[in-house]
Amino acid sequence: MKGLGPALLIAGLAAACTMTAQPTAAPPAPEASAPVPPPPLSPTPPSTAEPTAPAPTATVFAPFNVATWADNVLLRSNPGYLFTRLAIMSDGTALTVLGRSQGGEWLLVKTPANQTGWVFAHLVEAQGHDLSQAPVVDPADALVVRGHVTDANGSPVSGVQFALVQGSGSNVPRTDAMTDESGIFHAFMPPDTSGTWWVSYTAISCESNIMDASCNWAGSPFPEGVYVELPQGANSTLEFGWK
Repeated sequence: MKGLGPALLIAGLAAACTMTAQPTAAPPAPEASAPVPPPPLSPTPPSTAEPTAPAPTATVFAPFNVATWADNVLLRSNPGYLFTRLAIMSDGTALTVLGRSQGGEWLLVKTPANQTGWVFAHLVEAQGHDLSQAPVVDPADALVVRGHVTDANGSPVSGVQFALVQGSGSNVPRTDAMTDESGIFHAFMPPDTSGTWWVSYTAISCESNIMDASCNWAGSPFPEGVYVELPQGANSTLEFGWK
């Protein structure tokens, strides 16, 4: 930030005096007056003000392209398996990324037909882009059920997949969500979702922070499931312990 130095303007005042001449004598010769030195300058005390930090530069997100790598990839109205299907896309469909959901499992995209919706992030190829750089977009008209998974030491556990199921059988309402690096999963559900849902562990990714290089884990991979009553339960975070 550039500063402007102060400008010091010095103005001199001139005084004139008029003398009346005497008729019988010539006026005395004027005496030269000695110059008056300026008053001494007082030293300026050092400033005690804290330096102002420069304002952070806002980073403008530039949308980038990705592509589906499988057939029959679904474009949905919101980030979750229980939301309306907007389109079915084939392998290699180019998509423009506009944002991502909390947790990063879903991407807000625009299709070549200018249709906007959400796609499961693991079904697209990033093509050299970092998907985590996309801004987080909170979907409208959705309930969010969150869960937090920690190990015996209280550290977050990533890569743990949970299923949210209502009822029993093979054709019951269900959605899934996986914990991120902070150990939290975000399950997005339609706003009219209600009733009792069972939330339980289903799988763990080889990329989880508790898995070794051979994708093995010596502990018991079964955090205990819990019931959640919706829509009230969407306002809290469920806690799970990895023993």
